[in-house]
This record gives sequence, structure tokens and C-alpha cells, in this order.
Amino acid sequence: MTTGTKTIIVVGAGVFGVSAANHLYRELDATTYKIKLITASDYVYFLPSAVRLMISEDYSSSILPLKDVLDDGIKVVKDKVASFNPKSLVLESGEEQEFDVLILATGSKWPDPIGSTYVFGDNYKTHFKKEASRIADANHIVFVGGGFVNCEIVGELLYKYEDEIRSGKKSISIIHNSDKLLPNSGLYGDTLREKVTNYLAGHGIKLYLNTVGTFSDTTPNRILFGEGALKNMDADLIYRGIGILPNVPLNYILNLCDNKGFIQVDKNFQVKAIEEGNIFAIGDVTNFRYHGLFKRDNWIDVLTRNVIGFLKEGSEASLINAISYESGHAPSGVSLGPNVGFGQLPIPLLGTFNLPSFLVARAKSKNLLSDKMESLFKN
Repeated sequence: MTTGTKTIIVVGAGVFGVSAANHLYRELDATTYKIKLITASDYVYFLPSAVRLMISEDYSSSILPLKDVLDDGIKVVKDKVASFNPKSLVLESGEEQEFDVLILATGSKWPDPIGSTYVFGDNYKTHFKKEASRIADANHIVFVGGGFVNCEIVGELLYKYEDEIRSGKKSISIIHNSDKLLPNSGLYGDTLREKVTNYLAGHGIKLYLNTVGTFSDTTPNRILFGEGALKNMDADLIYRGIGILPNVPLNYILNLCDNKGFIQVDKNFQVKAIEEGNIFAIGDVTNFRYHGLFKRDNWIDVLTRNVIGFLKEGSEASLINAISYESGHAPSGVSLGPNVGFGQLPIPLLGTFNLPSFLVARAKSKNLLSDKMESLFKN
């Protein structure tokens, strides 16, 4: 680091990483504070609308050049983090980068067909054309896990292949370990889960509920399920989507992550395991109960204020806490193709209200929030 300056490194160019870098750059004196963004790609990837890329190939609705949303004064380091400690990180290129503050916004590794820029880098067209071809060629597609993302992907496939599904030419199945689709985590009400389950089942999607599917060790494209795994099901294409895998770079920091692999943070986004207090984390990589975008503005504002406070006052800084959904239901809109959606809205003291389907379809399903994509990164 240059004498007299302080360096903030942000790892990850998702919505939270890019927006945090922009906010800090605008708030801090560029002659005193240097901000670097480490990313594996020249592009940013908007996950909420990515579920449609396999059928639309409308890349502009989900992918933008990083330079279009990142402020000019922020230095971009195109690389991946091989490892980190409380003072520095090492890139896969072998270069070491020291920092005064590190912000981990590395998100999660989403399975195919969604993927991530961490996996496909700049080659997004190759990735999605390959997945679109695999889907088009498959007569039977199985999704292991009926979580939020898989349900939305299946809704998109149902929209495109409804005639083939109705005629039996194409079959889509979901194996899910609960009696209703969507995670039984408390974030989603039973009514919302029932509506999603009933809609997909009523339109020809085959559901295997209260069932755990495992991959066969001996037969490719075979799923074993049922008591003692005595039953099996073969498919042309199988997608695994059981939970998300947080993308945490290699480190040897004791108790950094919880038992699911998420970085443990305080409500102020400081990483609990770092005594120095100079590492923060935000987004899907953290152990926050809720990872959606409804609290995005609050989270970015809180992170920005806390990082600046720490830079200027160190451990004496008075940090503030973010607002999230620590219990109960969360606002949710599940898109099942461009014309169908179901949602819920919890209101304190009044309970959770189920939103009219036409409102969810208009607000989310039609364009999957792609009209808000650029502003969510930039602002």
C-alpha cells in the first residue's frame, strides 16, 4: 500500500459488491482512499432474471458490461482470490494484495443451468447456449430440489414447452424433500407454497414430494429415491438445486463460517471471526437468514457507513445494524413464466397477505426485474 493512503478491496461484482464499491468511492476522498474491485469477469450478472436465459437468450436482460455500472475511479482487478487472511489476500495469478478493509461480496455458486461469472467468466453466451441446447434435446428433465430458483426455472420451461409437456413428448420432474415446493424455512407461508405446488402440478410437472433423491454411483443420469433407495428414475438431464453453496475463498480463519459454510457476520456486516474488525461481508455469502433484495438499500447504506466509520475511527467507531427478516415470513414473489406469479407480503402486526397473481406477474414475472438491474448495480 502507498504510504498515507488506505486501501479497500471489494471481492465480487454482484449487486452488493458493485454497489458497495460505488458508494464508498463517492463518499471517500480518492486521494486518501483507494478502492479495488476483484472479479473474474468483465461483466456483471443479474441473478433474478437469469432463470429466463435458457429460453430467451436475451442476454441484455441479465448481463451488462462491468464498465457500464462501476464508477471510473475504481480499479478493477480481473482475477480470483486464491486465499486470504486478516491483512492480505493472494490472487490466483500469485499476486498478493494488502488491504485496510476487505469486503467479501462473493455470493454463492449456483448450480447449472444458472451458473455464475465465477465459473463461466466472460463466456456467458457459450454457457447459456449449451444449457438451452441440453434442455431442448432432453425428453425427461429432473430437478433435484424444489427451492425458489428451481421452481422459477421450471416455470420458464413450462411456458416454453407447455404443448410438449401436455402431449407427453417432454417430461419435467421435481424431487423435493417437503410436502410443498419452496423451502420449509419459515420465510415462505404455506399458502404461497401451496399455490406454487398446485400450479406446477396442475400443468403437468411431475412432483415427487417428501422424497430425497440421490445420484447413482454406477448409472449416469439415474436418480435413486424412496426407502432404502430401492426405487430409481432415469432422465436425459438432471439438475441439482438443493440449497446454495456460499463462495468463500480459501482461508485458515477459525470459526469464520457456520456449519453450512456461510460467513458468520454481525448485523453490522463485520465478520465475527476477525478480531481486527476490518473484514466485512454482505449478500449470499453471509449467514443472514434472508438473502433477497428487499433490504438492499438499507444494507448498502449500513455497510457504507460502517466501513467509513471503521476506516476513520477504528475499533472506536460506533457501527449501526442492518434491518433484515430475522423471523417470520419475508416479502416474496415467485415467477412461473412471464405471465404467472404468486407472492406474499408480511405486514407487521397484521400478518402475511397473499398478493394477487396478476400483480406479481406484472411487477416481476413480465421482465424479472430486469428494468431495475442497472440501477441496482450503479446506485
